[in-house]
Amino acid sequence: MALSMDSLDPDLDLLRNELLRLDYVVVDHGEHICVRLPLLSSVVIRHSEDRFRFVPQFGPLRRSGGLLFTSGVSTVAVAGATFAFGAAPLTLLVAFLGVVALAHDACRFILTEGCLTRLQQLIASSGVLSSRSKAPPQGLSGSQRAMLSERLSGTLLDQRVADQSSVVR
Repeated sequence: MALSMDSLDPDLDLLRNELLRLDYVVVDHGEHICVRLPLLSSVVIRHSEDRFRFVPQFGPLRRSGGLLFTSGVSTVAVAGATFAFGAAPLTLLVAFLGVVALAHDACRFILTEGCLTRLQQLIASSGVLSSRSKAPPQGLSGSQRAMLSERLSGTLLDQRVADQSSVVR
């Protein structure tokens, strides 16, 4: 069962409860909530008026700051090892660890982007949040979605036919 938080914003409360229902790890920080992810990553969610704001983080730093920190530390470590030891095995080890740290950041980019996409889809498609909205939802109605789906499927079919005709056999 989802617990209700004492927040100033009822939309954040609804989103938090929905995320908890979907088994996300959500932490309440008063005016914002935080979705915790593996590899010390998280996404901070703020809501003001009619907009949600997402801030991906690597540990305590924002995502870009975390990447710059990792890049800077890796560069300084490799340069220091090269200066101190030359082209020694220790320098190669430090360089390898720097590349692994940057690959770790790449994995965290993938995690946070996937979470951002899922959060945006959840907010856009969920009736949970639109019930609280003061303005009518600006999405497509059911009949408009069906018409768009028919047009898109026909377009995709036409593209496949065009692609098949251009293939040299």
